[in-house]
Amino acid sequence: MSTASAEPTSYVTDILAAIAGYRIADCDRLIVEAQATLAPVTLIHEVFAPVLREAGERWQSGQLSVVQEHMLSSAVRRQLGHALDFHNRSNPAGPCLAYTTLSGERHELGSLMLAVIGASLGVRAIYLGPDLPVGELSRFCANVRVAAVAISIITRPQVTDVDEQLHELRRLLPESIDIWLGGYSALHLEPGQIPGKCTLIPDLADFQRRLAALAQQGKHQ
Repeated sequence: MSTASAEPTSYVTDILAAIAGYRIADCDRLIVEAQATLAPVTLIHEVFAPVLREAGERWQSGQLSVVQEHMLSSAVRRQLGHALDFHNRSNPAGPCLAYTTLSGERHELGSLMLAVIGASLGVRAIYLGPDLPVGELSRFCANVRVAAVAISIITRPQVTDVDEQLHELRRLLPESIDIWLGGYSALHLEPGQIPGKCTLIPDLADFQRRLAALAQQGKHQ
């Protein structure tokens, strides 16, 4: 196989080729190499996100099997967990931001990738995993001081009752805790489905700006 260069597109191509050939060791090696070579935002935005998106499209078209898609997701998840731990250790006193998905939303990698970006930019990212009932998220926030909670919405909103869950979460959380909404399906929410004191994050650049402001605010507290 070819050796990937430091170009993100080369990693995407080679990781997909490794998965197509069931070469899990090569996939792991390439992901580790990319993580060591690229800045976190570049790694996630230009390698992990496109490789997962392409794998999903190939699975839907029958070019990849379920097990191949799972092999890739597991490999990415492992390295994201390592990266999150590393960056959180670097800023233990940063302002806390909790990351999760609503009940019924099992697509977790988007939330985990955003947690890594947050941790790399000076926020202490608390990743709570996917499919979390709003009552449990409220319980967490009542016991751990967080500046905001970031909710990733990928599944169609009507499937997971996003409207009802968001309004219930807003009712349960103090107004001082902002709710950040991101993900593909979040962008398709109607204005009436988004409660007050909820912030729609339209893209990665906006997310980075908000993280930088939050991290800066934490330095002055």
